[in-house]
Amino acid sequence: MIRTMQNTQWKCCYGSLFLAALSSIVCIYAFTYIDGFSGGYAIAFVSFFLAASAIAVAALFFHRARVMDFILNSTQLLAHWTYSPDVAMQSARREYREYQERNRAMFFIIGGMLVFFALVMMIFAGEGGFITGVFLLAVTVFLFIVSRVAPRIALRYALSSPREAYIAENGIIYEGAVYPFQSFLMRMNGVTFEDRSEKKPAVLIFSFIQSVGLSIRSPFDIEIPVPQGEEEKARKIVQTCFL
Repeated sequence: MIRTMQNTQWKCCYGSLFLAALSSIVCIYAFTYIDGFSGGYAIAFVSFFLAASAIAVAALFFHRARVMDFILNSTQLLAHWTYSPDVAMQSARREYREYQERNRAMFFIIGGMLVFFALVMMIFAGEGGFITGVFLLAVTVFLFIVSRVAPRIALRYALSSPREAYIAENGIIYEGAVYPFQSFLMRMNGVTFEDRSEKKPAVLIFSFIQSVGLSIRSPFDIEIPVPQGEEEKARKIVQTCFL
């Protein structure tokens, strides 16, 4: 099989590791050289949180990069489909709306925790706590902006990505993004086939469950359009591999 798509997950992995290293340096510096009640504790707490999150994200991208390499180099794919610009556009916009909803849910969880700690510090920790609280609120605002901007970036990336879908036994690649069937933060929960209708083509719907908290699970679907004439292959994928 000729490889036409580049694996960008490795770049994301290396970028996350760089952010983790930078955040760790900031955390150590703030804890060592900045007075805690003058903002040192807040900077150390947030940078530690960012470093831990970046390490988790790097591990996630590392796994995704390996799965994507396996799929792109596989000679035994279950399906490899290409799409017209119109079909790719419609699908990318559906994914964009779902990504917005997932980001909104994650922001409510993480932002809510930061606001809670900020209010506690501002009420009970005196003048230094007030500064810490303001800093945490500023971080919350930054995360809100990211949660709004990230889906738009993902949409632009999807629209500029190769109009291809790869389906393998351990994951799928669609619109340039890879979705492993098993990872430590996400797993595939099932797949169904929906026949063609007047408003949309036939699709394979891969259902995933993503962890967004210690005990919180967020479901989402990836809809892969089935090209005309490939419906029987799509049904076979469901029947033989994922029931």
